[in-house]
Amino acid sequence: MEHSVLFYCVKCNQLKTVEQAGIVFRTGYYRVHYPLGYCVHCEHHTR
Repeated sequence: MEHSVLFYCVKCNQLKTVEQAGIVFRTGYYRVHYPLGYCVHCEHHTR
């Protein structure tokens, strides 16, 4: 898999595909290999 199609879920601490993303944070503070966000499952349980 390529780095551009993965993101890191900060709730469940796993790399997931962008198709599983609920929220992807867009921040300019850090340069990381993977964008940070919440997967659909974690986003649903945080509300």
